[in-house]
Order: sequence, then structure tokens, then C-alpha cells
Amino acid sequence: MAYIQNASNRFTLIDHPDPLCGKMVVVDWTLGNSCSYACSYCPKNLHDGSLKWQKPNDVLHLYRQLRRHYVDEMDRIVWLQLTGGEPTMHPQIVDLLHQASAKGFKISLISNASRTVRFWEKINKCLNSVILTYHAEFADLDHFIRVAGMMVDHITVHINVTMHPDHFDQTLEDARKLRAALPAASISLKPLRRDFGAQLYDYTKEQMQVLTNGLPSDRAPIGEQPRSLMRATTRSGRTETLRPNEFLLRDLNRWRGYKCNVGLESLRIRGNGEVYRGVCCVGGRLGYLGEDLVLPRDPIRCTKDACSCLADILIRKER
Repeated sequence: MAYIQNASNRFTLIDHPDPLCGKMVVVDWTLGNSCSYACSYCPKNLHDGSLKWQKPNDVLHLYRQLRRHYVDEMDRIVWLQLTGGEPTMHPQIVDLLHQASAKGFKISLISNASRTVRFWEKINKCLNSVILTYHAEFADLDHFIRVAGMMVDHITVHINVTMHPDHFDQTLEDARKLRAALPAASISLKPLRRDFGAQLYDYTKEQMQVLTNGLPSDRAPIGEQPRSLMRATTRSGRTETLRPNEFLLRDLNRWRGYKCNVGLESLRIRGNGEVYRGVCCVGGRLGYLGEDLVLPRDPIRCTKDACSCLADILIRKER
């Protein structure tokens, strides 16, 4: 398939190769901002514990609203992606996971895998997938492999390896060890953005090529995940199927003015309880956790210069 150059403003449609993915409502939910790590590239407000863990009653209230609005009324599938901070540190996380499972929600945890193997044994039957981030500054490689290995043969395990340009070669070596030990896992070599904004760190041309090539597996994926690829269509009808990282690396993530399904295929709950359509916050605040919310029913026009979050990239957009 031909390589599409500088095509962001020529795309007429970014959609899902699998129509079932379009029915997914991925709820990106930050339960708090305490974390067991304090990575140098991570903004303090994502790990310093300045926000209290969200109250279980407020969480359960939103569970009921999600079930009624998206499942009962819109025939969609709710997929919770619980993050932090480090979400496994929430004092009631085990009960919250069991309650979500009882509602029929699919559940992912975005975690650094630092909790004990015994803890993961308590919760893994509730999980449909995990997204484990390997932070080389703090992670114990052997422990990380043990945690991922106990799940990789029955649910989807995706591993993000954060690739700081100053420690690129050593982290790449660790990533290759992860690939060898966990052949059924998918692995992304994740480029870092300054202060988690739109600007990438200064990678060399060679490092960018490594990031683009990634570490693909020759094993068929196990389990399920809400979505991982998007199909880009130009005015002439040419298409290309891309991973979300590729949109970022090739500067193909600029969709201001496009009609976007953010809020229909996504929801964002911040650690302070604010609720938005997506990580991008386009459309403004919908309300707060614990309130009765009016949840979206229609697409919205994008007002952002760039779509910098992988979760937001994985949403249908049309010009």
C-alpha cells in the first residue's frame, strides 16, 4: 500500500477497521493521582498524591449512569480503562472491579505492575485486558515479567515501554527481553512528549526509526481489547491502516473542524471528578463525579490543533 505523506488535512475519514470497535465506549477514568513511582518525565500532578482517591459511592453512581445511557439506551459496550496515578493503589479497587464486572462492563487496568503477584491473583478474573507500562527508571524487569506472564495466556496484555531518548539503548534492551519472555503480549515503544503535551522529546533519526518499527509479535493476539488501529481515508479513496503511535510520529494527528465521536465512543473522568467527553476536553465539562450527568448523544466538532492522546486518536472522525 502506498505511503501517504503529509496527509492529515487530506483525510476525509478516520474510522475503525472493525465495526464492533465503533460500538465501544472507552471510559478513561483516573481514580486519583497517587503513584508508587515518580518518573522524571511525568508531571508531578500525575503522581504526587495531591488528589484523594475517589469515593466508592460516587464511582458506583456513575457506573449506574453509564449502564443506563450507553448500554440500555444506545446499545453500546462500556469499556472502563482505570488509571491514575497507579489505580491498583486505590483502597477499594478490588471491590470496585468486582462491581464493574457485575454491571457487565469490560475492564482494563493501566498499571505499572508494581503490586505483588498475590494482588494480581485477586483481580485478574475481573479483567478483560491490561495495559502495563514499563518505566525503566523504577521497574523491576523480572517482577514485571512475572506479573504480565500470569495473565498473558488468557487476556489481552499490552505493554507500553516508555522510551526516553537519554536512556534509549538500555530501555530498548529491556524491551527486547520483554518481547522474548512474553511473545503473546503486544508491545509499543512509546515516544515521550514534553510535560505530556503535543511536543515530542528530541529523538534522533535512528531512534525515531526504531520507534516506528516497534517490536511486533509473530503470535496471534489473545483475548480482546477495545481498539488498537484506525483506518485513514483520503479524498481520493486511498486508505491506510495505522497504529495510534504512527499518527503522532508522522504528524498525521491534526483534525480541527472534523466531526468527532468523542463522547459517543469515549468518556473522560479526571482525578478531581470532572467529567469530559474525552481526554482532549473538547466540548467542555459535562459535570462532576457523583452528580446526575447529561451524557452525549451526538458527535462534536474538533477545536484542537492536534490530537495528542492515543485514546482520542482511536475515535472516529469525519471531515
